[in-house]
Amino acid sequence: MDRLALSLLGGFSARLESGTHVPIPTRKGQALLAYLACSPGVSHPRDSLATMFWGDLPQCHTRHSLRQTLFVLRGTLAFPAASLLRADSTSVSLDRDGIIVDTVEFERLTATDTARSLEQAVGLYRGDLLAGVSGGTPIFEEWLRGERERLRALAIRACAKLAELQRAAGLTEKAICTAQRALTLEPTEESVHRTLMRLYMAVGRPNAALRQHQQCVEILKREFGVQPDATTQALLRQISSSRRGSRRSTPPSRRPTRRRRFSSSSSGAEPDSRALRDPRPRVALDE
Repeated sequence: MDRLALSLLGGFSARLESGTHVPIPTRKGQALLAYLACSPGVSHPRDSLATMFWGDLPQCHTRHSLRQTLFVLRGTLAFPAASLLRADSTSVSLDRDGIIVDTVEFERLTATDTARSLEQAVGLYRGDLLAGVSGGTPIFEEWLRGERERLRALAIRACAKLAELQRAAGLTEKAICTAQRALTLEPTEESVHRTLMRLYMAVGRPNAALRQHQQCVEILKREFGVQPDATTQALLRQISSSRRGSRRSTPPSRRPTRRRRFSSSSSGAEPDSRALRDPRPRVALDE
């Protein structure tokens, strides 16, 4: 069976597992399908769905609007996934076996703390849940805001954990990229700033480590009006001390000594022509 694949992280996209695009005609239809897909197999009461998506309409119109949207969805999905949408007089659900959802797969991968699964999870997280999609009612927007925050927190945790695993495995450059990705998701995550500082020191970039600390200071002050915690300050002292020690251990460079040639008439050697041309006084050497 060619299952329906929904991509909800970073926007909305529907296609068949084989790759064929499946257009979902309305924003309400996209929002409703996405809401059902986030918990496939779970039955949702019709009244709850009507209130969530059409709660701004008079009550007499909410169930009718839900019925119309389900009719459009059923018609859109009739050929590619006829049995996917299950609806009766009281509830609506999606067949769990007939759909692939990136949010569901993302959560499954983040629950396993292995480098391979976390790397796949980070790759799946392309942005906020349903970016650019709105259900148009306060109830749906509140649900969407909560889910976005929850999934973003999972993505930040996955990036931070993956960076630590990569650092432990000696994949320092990969770990730096992963930690930087975590900070694009949440710039105020202080533990990730510390991870980056340690990674920069590991590759011999103390100035980058100090700049990372300064960036952490500025962000925390701007967003929360606070200074980095004691752990971060201790790491800064450690980096500064290591940097000073490295400077002291580097021997000063010595300029090569130029040996001046002198002529000796008593030796019978031929005079140096450069010395003859140079009008500056010569220092006589004691025999």
